[in-house]
Amino acid sequence: MKALGLLSGGLDSTLATKLILDQGIDVVALKFTSPFCTCDQKGKCFAADVAERFKIPLIILHKGEEYLNVIRNPKYGYGSGMNPCIDCRIFMSRNNS
Repeated sequence: MKALGLLSGGLDSTLATKLILDQGIDVVALKFTSPFCTCDQKGKCFAADVAERFKIPLIILHKGEEYLNVIRNPKYGYGSGMNPCIDCRIFMSRNNS
């Protein structure tokens, strides 16, 4: 059995990935990057650190300019605190390749 894990490198996604691995399921990690990436200013990617520690493959997808257009003009509007989550999730779940 295999799973695709969305891995930001934060605590929640790291724990979710670990729980899946502990069940004996192979995991391939996927990280989306954007201008709002949680990687530190020195280019250190926390998702890459987690993937290396767990010995799992990591795919990094860059969202690019089209993503910035979604943020600037969200089709479904802004959530609380100017948070276009619905539009972001739709963007990330589409096949952009």
